[in-house]
Amino acid sequence: MPSKTWKEVVGADEATRHAQAAKDIAEMQRRKNAQFGTGRALHRKGLLVSTGELEVAEGLPAYAAQGLFARPGRYPLTLRLSNGGVDVQSDRRPDIRGFAFRVHGLPPLPAALGGKTEHQDFSLINQTSFAFASSAHFFGLVLAASQSPATLLKWVFKTFGLLGGLKTIKRMGATFKRPFLGFAAQTFGSTLPIAFGPYAAKLRLKPINGRPMAVGDTGWAADFQRQLKAEPLRYELQAQFFESEAKTPIEDASIEWLEADAPFVTIATLVVNPPPADAQWQRQAEAGVFDPWQALADHRPLGEVMRARKVVYFSSQQRRACHRNQEEDPPRLRAGSSLACNQSHGLSIGASILFLKHCAPPA
Repeated sequence: MPSKTWKEVVGADEATRHAQAAKDIAEMQRRKNAQFGTGRALHRKGLLVSTGELEVAEGLPAYAAQGLFARPGRYPLTLRLSNGGVDVQSDRRPDIRGFAFRVHGLPPLPAALGGKTEHQDFSLINQTSFAFASSAHFFGLVLAASQSPATLLKWVFKTFGLLGGLKTIKRMGATFKRPFLGFAAQTFGSTLPIAFGPYAAKLRLKPINGRPMAVGDTGWAADFQRQLKAEPLRYELQAQFFESEAKTPIEDASIEWLEADAPFVTIATLVVNPPPADAQWQRQAEAGVFDPWQALADHRPLGEVMRARKVVYFSSQQRRACHRNQEEDPPRLRAGSSLACNQSHGLSIGASILFLKHCAPPA
């Protein structure tokens, strides 16, 4: 049964580590901006933005009827599909694929970052668990892979040792070699927990009527749009609730919550419509923020990796806002800000990992 006994454990050095990670990622973003133009630190290449609707289900159990899902209703949403890498590169390159969306039109409710909000963001990827237990290794991987396969190889073995490094390469290689069915037919997961009122949960987006792409086809956006022309694409939004620290840990992001231990509950239906033809809307939507910390207090992100994302994503958003308009100073980007706009060609992470997997001796 879903439990309220979850808790976060904040490390004494977190604030220092997260601040340093934000600076390191900001410097990487600066280098990539010089190469590709102003963009996100991660998930730089947007594939498609569109609109849709979230229909909250009726008759949810009490533990699921929290926050946005407290009562049945229909809400408009904006979504962005993306490649997860730090570069703008061919869709044929192995990569994480992202499915992020913002739900609009909520009544003013307490926000995770303080004050009130009328929207809720969700960020999902085509994985069932996070790559590492903590943010330190994840950001280390991103920074090394953003430079070259050789830099990544050096980082892997320095961080994990010989045997641990070989196991890491093998594990990550298997992740990136897993077939991607296309955005219409792939299942996406949050991989990281959020609050559900007094409960905690991870999310899954499960396709209802999308069709898998042909083997070898990598026209992700074109396929998605072709299917949208035939009919709106529908997904089940499902929640998987915390049961116990042993089975469903909050702080260790690498451990998958097994469905046998924590069953999924369908909490809403997500419907995607064809993208609006308005070019200005397209530009604004692509430039917009999709951040799990843009959330209701009832759906506050949980765990060390999510706490790191709050700091690092904030820095990335600030840099993009500064470059879009040097005179623009949005309220959210102003609060608590200390980075200035002028602060400070690798393969994708997936391609780098597969390169190392083929080059490294067998484990």
